[in-house]
Amino acid sequence: MMNLKEKDYLIIVQCHIVQERCSGFHCEKAFHDRSGGFAGYPEDKNYRILSLTCGGCCGRALHRKLAHLIRQAKKRDAIDKSRMLVHFSSCISRDNHHAPPCPHLNYLTTLVSKLGLDFVKDTWISKTAAQRRDQAIYQQGEHVEQGVCSGHGS
Repeated sequence: MMNLKEKDYLIIVQCHIVQERCSGFHCEKAFHDRSGGFAGYPEDKNYRILSLTCGGCCGRALHRKLAHLIRQAKKRDAIDKSRMLVHFSSCISRDNHHAPPCPHLNYLTTLVSKLGLDFVKDTWISKTAAQRRDQAIYQQGEHVEQGVCSGHGS
């Protein structure tokens, strides 16, 4: 289990398509309430938090965005990437009313891992979506990526 007290900088990654209609309010609120995917975070610790999108399907832009963040955080504020944690928002990691889990989730986790960043899944957990998962209306398990990033080189 990862020690969340060793992390200082949290990066919430939202689906680019979902973010066109979703402000990220529920994810941010879950963080401040220490609920959902943030339930294990100590209440008495201050964290820096940044929300960004994957950059759109297939998510390849996430690598560039995070690489830039790593460089700037180190250069400007002496924050090492070992102190950062990426949270894949629930709109990417879970079946919900927006869509099934992102078909590129495995690819996104590979990109984050290649940068040496730790990651976790989930942010805000909707009570309605949780009930629908329990009723088997939504998928319980993770969606397995069906392809690779096509049309963007290899």
